[in-house]
This record gives sequence, structure tokens and C-alpha cells, in this order.
Amino acid sequence: MKKSEIFFGALRVPIDFAAVMAAFLVAYYLRPLTDLIPGVQYVFAPTLLPHFNDYIRFAVSATFGLILLLVFGGLYSLKITESFIKTVVKIVFMVSVWLLFIIAYYFLIIHQLFFSRIALAHIFFFTIFFLVAMRTLILLIQSFLLRFGIGQRRILFIGANSLADAVYHYFKKDRRYKVIGALAEKQVSRKLGALPVIGTLDQLEQVVHKYGIEEIIQAEPALKETTAGDILNFCRSSQIKYDFIPDLLRLQRTNVEMEMADNIPLISLKQTPLDGWGRVYKRIFDLIFGVILLILLIPVWVIIPILIKLDSAGPVIYKSPRRYRDKVFSMYKFRSMKTDADHFKTRLIAQNERSGPLFKIKNDPRVTRLGRFLRKTSIDELPQLFNVLMGNMSLVGPRPHLPEEVEKYQKHHYQVFAIKPGVTGLAQISGRSKLDFEDEVKLDIYYIENWSLWMDIKLILKSALIPFRGDGC
Repeated sequence: MKKSEIFFGALRVPIDFAAVMAAFLVAYYLRPLTDLIPGVQYVFAPTLLPHFNDYIRFAVSATFGLILLLVFGGLYSLKITESFIKTVVKIVFMVSVWLLFIIAYYFLIIHQLFFSRIALAHIFFFTIFFLVAMRTLILLIQSFLLRFGIGQRRILFIGANSLADAVYHYFKKDRRYKVIGALAEKQVSRKLGALPVIGTLDQLEQVVHKYGIEEIIQAEPALKETTAGDILNFCRSSQIKYDFIPDLLRLQRTNVEMEMADNIPLISLKQTPLDGWGRVYKRIFDLIFGVILLILLIPVWVIIPILIKLDSAGPVIYKSPRRYRDKVFSMYKFRSMKTDADHFKTRLIAQNERSGPLFKIKNDPRVTRLGRFLRKTSIDELPQLFNVLMGNMSLVGPRPHLPEEVEKYQKHHYQVFAIKPGVTGLAQISGRSKLDFEDEVKLDIYYIENWSLWMDIKLILKSALIPFRGDGC
């Protein structure tokens, strides 16, 4: 590890200590002068202030306690790997927990309240302010020094391939790193990517000494076992940080977890973040927002059925059979076609305009006059909210398809069955029926591998704009 990383990492501890003590002092001297809210007077007698020496002793003890909490929160890692915003969020959370400890200590141990709730609020706000300000100052100093190359970590890649290129572009954006280049098993001209090959593996020692390499990333897993072992031993003896990109990551780079089995690392590849608690969170999200949407759409449930009945004969709700894994369920839609539409489908197969197993034609003669409007605005999809509450669909997910369409899937298409189908999804807002089926599957798989509640919220908000754009299918 670089000396600058150790220096600035260790420097945060005394600076944070001084920042918290400063917050205590500001609160002590500020309380007799002003209330927390200007113009709102709280009765406070100067005699209520504790003796300064007693207050300082308590402040020192409390500050040590906060430092310990920050240690457990990972805020003193010598190598910063998370964003500044996440650091600020952690600080706010840890200071909040710390404040609760102080209140509990006074109430349960001292058997009294803190001498001033206003002073306690001052301590809380000024502690957060000073800690964030000091962290910002340190980052600004580091950023200034990095402009002159001070503190930069010099990186060398072993292997030149697309995966190395992806990691190279990641490090290239971060001023803390300087990628020197890559070593290949043999000197070849590189046409793929931007990572330059500066030598061969037998030149490793010379390149390391010439450029002052401090970190080596092995991106080529197909090296001979003896060669890989020699590289690892060289890094250990030269105190160079060694990273290894597993071959499995060529197939999947997301949702990777590692655990130890008797000191042997096991890398597991989760198909989706929805495994485990993610599935629970998504179901709760579906239930809450599904009920909210049902209530908000009460006018739709009243008006649309009347319009459908006035437009054409037949039921208001159409039950469409859809397949999810080995089960077939009824997906509900507002009827947008004539009642005998399914019988005429076989006559229209030759006019199918969409590639893959799905069926779609422009100006479908089976669609009613009102149905064209319902489809264009996607209002016909709204009854699927009942499917969401019943549990056979989710608000967001891959589009469910007819059983006969699923029968035409290729093997890789079945990956969309990793999660429940959705009312809307990434594919639906990215082109809908205009998308090639393979592109639709790729978008669905991306969603499955990168799911988050925030992604669901964004997709729902974007879907809400579809009726106004009128680009439904």
C-alpha cells in the first residue's frame, strides 16, 4: 500500500477526533447565546450548564465512542473504494446511532436527561458538519496532489483482452490510478481496445522496476500454472498488490459473491439480485404500489368498461393464457379485440411482421375502434394489476408470452423465467413491439441481472408517460 494512502487514511482519525470535540465546544458556548430556531425562545438558565471540566471529560469519552462506531462502519479504510456520497450517508447514520447511545446513557445510567436538548441538537448537526467538512478538505488535498502524480497507484495488466480493456477504462476515469499498460505472453500488435501492450511476460521484472509498478492485475486466466505461480510469488516478494480476474467473469460479471470453504475461496454467480431478500422486497413493493395504483385508477375502472360495452359486444375483461416456467395463468386485459379474434389468428400468421416466436401485425383487423386507443395508450394492460396482487405477475419484469410462443423459445430465451413476468419492464419502455425479439430478451436479461428497487421505480415512472406519448402497441 502506498505511503500516501496510509498517511491520509491514518490522518482521518485525529482529524475526526478534533472535529467532534470542536462540535462539543461549539454547542457548549453556543447554547447560552441562542436557541436552535431563531425567534423561538426556550427557557434556559446559564446555571444549567455543566462544569466545563466535567463536560470536556464526557465529550472525550463520547468522541472515542463515535470513533469506534466509525471504525465499525468502515470509515477508516486506508483504501477508499466507495463514493463520497455513500461516505456522507454513513456519517449521518453513525452519528444518529451515536446520539441515541448518548440519550440512552443519560437516561439509563445517569437517570436524568441531557442538560439541554438544544445543545444536543447542536452537537448532532455540528458533528456531521465538521466531519463532512474535514473529509472534504482531505479529498481536496488528495485531488490537488494527484494532479502532480503524487499518490497515484501505478497498475500493470497481465494479459490483453476485452475484459482487461473494460477494467482499464474503469481505472482510467479515476485520477488515483495510472495504468502503465499490459504484458502479453508474446509481443503482438493490439487492435482491440485502448490498453497498450508494452512488453512480454518475461520482461515483468524489468517493467516493474522501470515504471515503479505498485499493483498487478492478472486478466489472462489461461496462463501456465507455473507462470501464474511465479507472478504471484514475485508480487509477494516485491510487496506489490496482486489482483486476479477469474475466468468465470468472462461469462458473467454481475451478482458475483465469494465465500470461504476451509480457506478455499468459492466464487458463486447469482442469476439475479432477486435471490433471497430481494424477492421479499420486490413482493412487498408490488403489493404496496399495486394497491395504491388500484385506488388511484378508480375512474378508469368505471369509465373504460362502459366505453368497451358501448363500442362492441363482448366481455369487458379478456383473459389471455400466458406461460411462466411450467405453469399457465390467465393474464387480465381490457378487451381490445373482437370476441372471435383468436379464431382468426391462424389466417393472419402469414402477415406476421415480428421476428422470433412472437406474433404482431400492423393494423390488425381484429382490433376494435376503442381497442386501438386502449393499445396505443397501454390502458388495456391496467387490469394486470390484479395479476400482481394475486402473485402471478410483478409490476416490473419480462413480458409474459403465450404458451405457443414459449414453445418456440430457444434455450437462452428461457433465462427470462428467472423472475416473474411484469406489467411493464425495460423492454416495454425501450421500443415495445418495434424491438427485435432477441433485443427484447437482452434487455430483460439485463434487468434480471441488475435489478434494484430504484430501477423498478424509474421504470414505473417512465411507463406512466406512455399513455401521453401514445407509442403503445
